[in-house]
Amino acid sequence: MDLAGARIVLDAVEAKAGALGLSLSTSIVDAGGHELLTARMPGAPWFTAHVCRTKARTAVAMGMDSGAVADLAEAYPDLMPVVDEQLPFTLTTLPGGVLVRVGDDVVGAVACSGATPAQDEECARAGIAAWLARPA
Repeated sequence: MDLAGARIVLDAVEAKAGALGLSLSTSIVDAGGHELLTARMPGAPWFTAHVCRTKARTAVAMGMDSGAVADLAEAYPDLMPVVDEQLPFTLTTLPGGVLVRVGDDVVGAVACSGATPAQDEECARAGIAAWLARPA
């Protein structure tokens, strides 16, 4: 995932959000969890940019979609504080951060915030689908 790819993702996310009548923030990170692009649509609450950034970073750090971290935290409650203290950001269990994979390789994550968890995830997946379908 690179900046050009992140722009493809963002355009598709914002198109999907617009079709659903939503105003979201979107964050795209690379395989190391480093921010490539974060944008807040007009009308999206001010705090959603940081929320989606945290969702995307959580997905990459944990190797799973951010919403799946809730199951891990429930199964191993002592694990989350230990992992959390080793990261430069606070983990989240909020859904909406989705890993981007090419084959078995994680190449980044896309996260949305500002709607319901299901809508956030739906829009993130629309962005990923657009990126995966891009011309080679």
